[in-house]
Amino acid sequence: MKHILVAIDGSPGADRALEEAIRLASALKDAPAITVLHVDQALSMNEPAIGFDPEARIEAEGLVQLRPAEALLADSGLNYQTAVRRGDPAREICEFARREGCDLIAVGTRGHGPAAELLLGSVSHKVVQHAPCPVLTIR
Repeated sequence: MKHILVAIDGSPGADRALEEAIRLASALKDAPAITVLHVDQALSMNEPAIGFDPEARIEAEGLVQLRPAEALLADSGLNYQTAVRRGDPAREICEFARREGCDLIAVGTRGHGPAAELLLGSVSHKVVQHAPCPVLTIR
């Protein structure tokens, strides 16, 4: 294993997924690199906002989401990088993993039951279905 992708969204499950990815990477003889990815969902705007740059705002919010992860990874001593993307989270996570040749994706779940997941769909469920590599889901 050479590369673990961890998708974060600020939820407790995502935080636990990052912690588990760090624990796993640290336990391996040749520790894989970790990439922490935050995906902001694409927003639909009918009218342009005057004096407001939505792209800059999305980028800034994504960087705020990454700060705690960067601090945790810096303390771990592991090789890591961070990334921010915009779009459908499940699609962006899977595409990123495919493009970067990730060996494992770690994602948190929100703990919805099967019925809620069928009705709402979940990012983690979609990632499991479409990922190009194994997926570690953490509650």
